[in-house]
Amino acid sequence: MKVTTLYFSATYTTKRVVEAVAAGISDEVVTYDITNDTNTATVVVPHDEVLVVGVPVYAGRVPAMAVERLQRFKGNGTPAVVVAVYGNRHYDDAVLELHDIMTSCGFRIVAAGAFIAQHSIFPKVGKARPDGDDMAEIKEFAAKAVCLLADNFGDINIPGNRPYKVPGGIPIWPTASRRCTACGACARLCPTGAIDPASPKGVDKTKCIKCGRCIVVCPAKARRFYGIKYSLAAARFNSAFVARRDNEMWFAAR
Repeated sequence: MKVTTLYFSATYTTKRVVEAVAAGISDEVVTYDITNDTNTATVVVPHDEVLVVGVPVYAGRVPAMAVERLQRFKGNGTPAVVVAVYGNRHYDDAVLELHDIMTSCGFRIVAAGAFIAQHSIFPKVGKARPDGDDMAEIKEFAAKAVCLLADNFGDINIPGNRPYKVPGGIPIWPTASRRCTACGACARLCPTGAIDPASPKGVDKTKCIKCGRCIVVCPAKARRFYGIKYSLAAARFNSAFVARRDNEMWFAAR
């Protein structure tokens, strides 16, 4: 069965998880990376294929930018596996929201997963995840989804609330240190265009979604979150969410 993968992945971790799920379903894969995608053309995934879609969780929700980009993909009762990747705090309403988005686009959800990754703002939380144990669970998740695809699967029950939570945040943004060489990689790859190529050390706070893309693509490792507000927030966050959380998975009824 042919698989279409679809993901928003600023730090490339969601990409890794989605690719692992897809590999467990088929070796015939078509990929759509919508992180920097401004294409508006509709893409139809036929009913005899499978969609694997993944997003990171930002403040308990699907990133608003990703919502717009996901909605150009349409199914016709096409089975789909939805995946949310989050930084060891909680996924809140994000998995349910992703389920609802893809259902409204004509897909039928056969399986859903909430998988842990290293936090993009506070990297001590969930450090080095997904690790080997996580990847083994993702492989098992894909295998269970494949078994359901052969059945006339029913509804799936995913935790969360409607209306979805109102996302919050703290007033911190990534900037560059003196190590910055002004190479422009961060500006080219920022999903929101929040970095001026002519002045790449700063960031447009009205556009930045704190996704961490600029940090992971910087060849000089010059960009990160700085400042007293960040240090205080990190200390609280690290203390509250250091304990290892388990991945969670849900499957449609047979």
